Amino acid sequence: MTEATGRGLVDHWTWASEKGVMNKNTANGLRAACSQVLGALDNWEAEDIKKLDVEGALVRFQNLRKKEFKPGVLETYKRRFRQAVTSYLSYLSDPSGWKPTTIKRTVTTEKENGERRKSEPETPAMHVHPQVNMVEYPFPVRDGLIARIVLPRDLRKAEVKRLTAFLAALAIDADPLVAG
Repeated sequence: MTEATGRGLVDHWTWASEKGVMNKNTANGLRAACSQVLGALDNWEAEDIKKLDVEGALVRFQNLRKKEFKPGVLETYKRRFRQAVTSYLSYLSDPSGWKPTTIKRTVTTEKENGERRKSEPETPAMHVHPQVNMVEYPFPVRDGLIARIVLPRDLRKAEVKRLTAFLAALAIDADPLVAG
């Protein structure tokens, strides 16, 4: 099993790139963000990623490197680092069931008159849940529509009842005066 260290985090994204587990540019971008942010920490290679104060590490990175990068680049590194850590922790908790995250991108296109406009992301992002005891279940709601439900592995009957009542309250065709 891969170690939950700073070195393991960086190596994970090298592996994902080399093995074609995900888009090479995406994996390399995540690896670069991890290298940059972790490089601001003392003894980063041995840093326990499971215990890492991600936001604290990002503040330290920003404080030490803000003169080297434009604000937009800093924000990109910070966003990618958060994503990389979350996805890596998900991988560590379930290597065989791990799926890399996809990034929502806003595509900028240029119109014929030279104006630029932003379009919606081309693909929806998959939300990765770093909690060790959580499982994502695909649920076919209706023809062509799949919902994803993330629930604890040890879901209890009382929680199912609460969840059922919650879902019933969300239905748009439900009669609010009739209790289910």
